Amino acid sequence: MPDGTTARAASDLMRDHQPDLLLNAACRTFVFASLLGHSRALRFDPELLFIAALFLRIGITRLYAESQQRFEVDSADAAAQFLRGHGRTWEDIGQVWDAIALHTTPGIAQHKAPLTALLCAAVETDLTGAHCECFSPTAQAHVLAAYPREAGFKFKFLHAMALGQVHRPQSTVGTANADVLAFYTHRLNAGGFCERLLASTWPY
Repeated sequence: MPDGTTARAASDLMRDHQPDLLLNAACRTFVFASLLGHSRALRFDPELLFIAALFLRIGITRLYAESQQRFEVDSADAAAQFLRGHGRTWEDIGQVWDAIALHTTPGIAQHKAPLTALLCAAVETDLTGAHCECFSPTAQAHVLAAYPREAGFKFKFLHAMALGQVHRPQSTVGTANADVLAFYTHRLNAGGFCERLLASTWPY
C-alpha cells in the first residue's frame, strides 16, 4: 500500500469518516486495481489510485445526508478538495475525479485513462468477482485475508449504499444505484446490479 505523506493523510481522514465495511472494500479495490494494472502493463500513479479508492464511497456517508448530487460526484469533489490541499496538479486531480465519478456509469470507464478504467474494473472484481481470471487463487486469498469481507457483506453493502442515496433518488438514474434503491424498496430488477451481486459466488 502507498505509504507517502499524502496517502497516510488520506487513510487517516477516511478512517475517521467511514466504517470498516467501506474501508476494507476500498483497500481490496485498490489492490485488485493495482494487480489488474500490472497484468495489463498499464502505467498509473499508485498513490492517486489509492486515494481514488479510499474516497470512492465517502459520498454515501452521513457527511452528505443533505446532498442532492450523485454520490459519485460528492466523492469525487471530496477527493479533489483533499488533493488540492496536498499540492497535487490539476491533471492529477482530474484523473482522480474522473475515476471516482465514472465508476458506476456503464460502458464509459473502460474507454478512459488507466486510473479510471482500473478503478471501475476493480470495483467489479470486489463486488461480483469479475476479472478473477486475472488473479491466482493465492492472490485472491491473500487480499481477502488482509481486507476481509465481513459476514453478510452483500446485504450490508447494499443497505449502506441505499441509505446514502434514498434521500436523492433522482440522482441514481442511469446507474447501478437506481437498482440499489429498487432493491431497497423490495423491487428487484431482473438482471440488475443487485441480482448479479447477490447471485455471485465470489468469494462466498
